[in-house]
Amino acid sequence: MILIRAALLMLSSFLFCHSAFSSVQDDYFENMVTLRVGSYLQQEFVEVMSDFDGGIYLDIENFLELTELTEYTQLSVDQGKVTLLMAGSLFPDRQKRRITTELKKLNSIEIDGRLYIDKDSISELIPLKGVQWVAEKYTLVILPNFNLPLNSRVSAEKRKRKLEADKNAKEASPKDDLFLKADRRIIDFGMLKLRYDISKLGNYFKKEEENGNLELEYSSQLFYGDFNISHSLYPSEKLHNISLKYPYFLKEKTVTLGDNYVAGQDILGYNSKIRGISVSTNDYSVQRSGRDLTIRGEAPKNSMVEIYQNGKVMDYLTVEGKEYQFTLTMRSKKDAFEIKIYDRNGVLTEVKDINVMSGNGFLSQGKWDYDFFYGQNSGAENRAWDDLKYGLSYGLTNNLSYSFDYYNTRNEDKLYRYAKHHAGYRFSNLAVPLVINIAHYDSFEDPSKGYITELESELFSQQLYYSYEQYSSLLAKDEGKDSYHEAEISGDYGRSDYFFRFSNENYESRKKYKYDTGLSYNITKKIRMDWDLGKTIIKNGDISANYTSNIGFKASRGNFTYSLNAGYNVGRDPKWQYKGSLRKRLSKGNKYSYNVNVDYNKNDLLTLGIGFQYKFNAFLKMNYDYSSKNDEMYNVGANYEQVINLKKPFTLNSARDPDHGYVEGAVFIDKNGNGKKELDEQPLANVGVGIGKNQVTTNKDGLFYLSGVAPYKNNKLSYDYSGTMIDPTLRAANSQEIKLIPASGRKVGVGLIPLSMIMGSINLPAVDRKIKKKFFTYVEIIVEKAGVYYRSIKPEYDGFYVIQDLQPGEYSLKINYLGSEQVTLEKDVLEVVVSSGETGDFYDGINFKVTDIQTKKIKSTFDDADNNDQTILK
Repeated sequence: MILIRAALLMLSSFLFCHSAFSSVQDDYFENMVTLRVGSYLQQEFVEVMSDFDGGIYLDIENFLELTELTEYTQLSVDQGKVTLLMAGSLFPDRQKRRITTELKKLNSIEIDGRLYIDKDSISELIPLKGVQWVAEKYTLVILPNFNLPLNSRVSAEKRKRKLEADKNAKEASPKDDLFLKADRRIIDFGMLKLRYDISKLGNYFKKEEENGNLELEYSSQLFYGDFNISHSLYPSEKLHNISLKYPYFLKEKTVTLGDNYVAGQDILGYNSKIRGISVSTNDYSVQRSGRDLTIRGEAPKNSMVEIYQNGKVMDYLTVEGKEYQFTLTMRSKKDAFEIKIYDRNGVLTEVKDINVMSGNGFLSQGKWDYDFFYGQNSGAENRAWDDLKYGLSYGLTNNLSYSFDYYNTRNEDKLYRYAKHHAGYRFSNLAVPLVINIAHYDSFEDPSKGYITELESELFSQQLYYSYEQYSSLLAKDEGKDSYHEAEISGDYGRSDYFFRFSNENYESRKKYKYDTGLSYNITKKIRMDWDLGKTIIKNGDISANYTSNIGFKASRGNFTYSLNAGYNVGRDPKWQYKGSLRKRLSKGNKYSYNVNVDYNKNDLLTLGIGFQYKFNAFLKMNYDYSSKNDEMYNVGANYEQVINLKKPFTLNSARDPDHGYVEGAVFIDKNGNGKKELDEQPLANVGVGIGKNQVTTNKDGLFYLSGVAPYKNNKLSYDYSGTMIDPTLRAANSQEIKLIPASGRKVGVGLIPLSMIMGSINLPAVDRKIKKKFFTYVEIIVEKAGVYYRSIKPEYDGFYVIQDLQPGEYSLKINYLGSEQVTLEKDVLEVVVSSGETGDFYDGINFKVTDIQTKKIKSTFDDADNNDQTILK
């Protein structure tokens, strides 16, 4: 295109430079550029005047005609002044504009009675956001500061198409069964998981020992909900877990009948789940007292759970039963915590960001949230079904939120009946941001009360935090303190971050003062160093002081994690302690994992722990453990588990959890594009189908079965056609999103559809060249399929058009002209039937014939009597 324009420029110079104009015109020549105005208008080969210094001069009247502003403006030149009147309908405030500019201020020329203005001077006359000259594309871009008439018509057309698309999507979407999706059932076969564990192979043949543990877990659809039960068949015959869940029932809450975790981030923490009824979105609990955290949650048995603090693994464990628990200490209030769960084969299945701060988040004004729990606390000594907890939160303003929680619970042998009030306020108008959280606990059983006040701010990118806690009676005994103060400043610089903290704890006659400081440095993206120093002073009749120091390195690379720690404690028995660990996590690509832990201190000297796991296949795994601290230092165990799809019991199922579903289907050449495999349609073998690393290939009949698909996630189902040969005219879907409900399947038909092409032209009668150019700027072709909007395309500047990638079906082609002229067509609609077949086809000669174009009679609208006049002098 650049070469063509350069050739036209040279040709124009020879044709017009010396003969077409007077002596004044000899300094200018005709040129052609691409003109873009606003978001929608683009005109190829617009005639402008150029000088030999590269100047571009635009015919202002031609510009007004092209943009259809003639009926909305009035241009006049009188006594050296240029006046432009613009109608108020072009502006958001609906006010007219009268723009007067002295001609001498404009870099302009006059040729044959027409006014040409230099591209850089256009904004002196017309209100514009900007003018840009793109030399490499020979394009002049003009961005108006008002609405072009074309904008209104395009916006109206877009609104119309959006309404049609929304209507079509609503008609095509499956209807819900009350609050549940249409693919739910009152009862289903579901998935059954059998698991056999031998913790100590050496005791297997001893008569006094139990020969392992046999458990089952079952998931299915029941009464349109998600049913799950986990039960020990041998030897304990104990019910581990049972639940019936209705996800996203009320205000995106999950209604659970059975086991669930009570919503946490509180000092009144549960030591187990509640069994009863709950309405919440919670699947873990956090109990926080000062800087000490206890995080509990649920994960499949034998899965690996890791907890990350500030991006590095702090602890990990293999789940026994169905639950995990971590106890950690926050280094600073900036700490971020994350849980990662891996299945028994090392595949990452879930990532959770953990909220460890007290209170609720801020809600927008008028928004509210809630949770509800009622049932039995299985960890309490009293197993009565009278545990109750509910909460309600409301956004009074965007910066003020209030919440109320009521607790009636038994934790072990203690009865808690508390009301908790919490309010959070943000001072949004202060130069220094400030957030205040206040919580008040009031017991109905005894005189216990609790107060927690937190202040957070930021000064010069440094975070400031202060908290005050006060407790009485039973709460003071549980927390081990009557009052507590803490102040902290923290920040970061590049790779490093720091904190300074002071705290004061009072309990009866004991006072404890703590001074802590810490520094962290990311040596690389994978290696982090933490260095902490602390001083503790205790006053309890006499005064004692203790100093602590710790330096640690944590690193990770792929499936490997490393840590080294050295700590010194100046107590009654001053000592150094050294710890080191090396771990290789199991992953899908390898068959073994191991870990080595070394601990050395003055008292215990050296202790060593070694663990090794070997995976024979997806179902059988053995483990070996060695610990120099235990009486039985060596231990060998094994476990086997299998998930059975009860609807297809003889199909090999690689799923590890019974709540995971499956996807099955066929890959074939869909000749008629209906998405269903017909008897005469060719299947495609050796096509790869997978979600992440979970992959299979189609068999000779084009069929596949992919198990172990996580529920409620937007799983990306990808296809790999490198193992087969396909025609280039076939549309090969590379991926699609699949979302399953637990313990259920989905059938998909992956049809490779033959794509065809339509080619043609728009033929115009003999009309003025300007009208012809304007027509192809303002015209588009609307394509409908079976009466529904499909797409729209723009023809080339000479009327030629191509519509590609058309599936089999009946198509209608219509002309949509957005200009002001009246256009008459020989045929308003062209019908094309794209036939089915093994490959696509070409349909050419599909031509539109315009028989007449009538120019609209211009009626000025700029002097609307209802508009006030704004005079602008430039």
